[in-house]
Amino acid sequence: MDVACVVPAYDEIGTVERTLDSLVGTESEVIVVVGGTDGTAGVARAHPAVDLVLTDTEESGPAAARNRGARATDAEVVCFTDADTVVAPGWVARHASHYHDPRVVCVGGPLRPLDGSRRDRLLFGLLSDWWYRVSWPVGFVQASGNNCSYRREALLDAGGFDESLPFLEDTDCSMRLARRGRAVYDRHAWVATSPRRQHRQGYLGLLGEYAAGYARYLLDAQRDSGYFRRR
Repeated sequence: MDVACVVPAYDEIGTVERTLDSLVGTESEVIVVVGGTDGTAGVARAHPAVDLVLTDTEESGPAAARNRGARATDAEVVCFTDADTVVAPGWVARHASHYHDPRVVCVGGPLRPLDGSRRDRLLFGLLSDWWYRVSWPVGFVQASGNNCSYRREALLDAGGFDESLPFLEDTDCSMRLARRGRAVYDRHAWVATSPRRQHRQGYLGLLGEYAAGYARYLLDAQRDSGYFRRR
């Protein structure tokens, strides 16, 4: 099974090396799509895990960066993670193993807090693991952008990540792909990611923002109203 791992990285010089360290030894092509001016590109080019660095001159957001990375490889399966995230040992192999079933088009897994507190671990467990275990079997497939993979042909045929959506673009992509085949949630294919956004916005604020977004998405209410384009 040919696999590529795509890592969007915008001004992540302080975190990208740790991400790439976690990908050393994986049986996959590693592609970093770099934006910004802080030297992240130099770190990526010098790292032994990296096969290809693409410069994101347009800086149109993570959806566009993921799509560009997916188009730059011929691998059958494309895994995605972020430059503030550390993947578990065997993460690529766990994702790839599910695609031996030709029906599978999408795989996701849980998130853990990277260097987080006990409170972070509890809330991540509830919101980024147990919630997924409940929602995926009933068809609400939310493959987080920093822990997901797709069969490349199916992803590109579906148009990839919607680059016009800065919010819920990862949920939108996994929901669309789940209608084309089988989506698998693997609770052992975890990644540890920075809780900085949760700390900045607060868990309750983020929960409310996503709950409202999910409700509008599920109801398909006025998709062109601008709600999904609001940062």
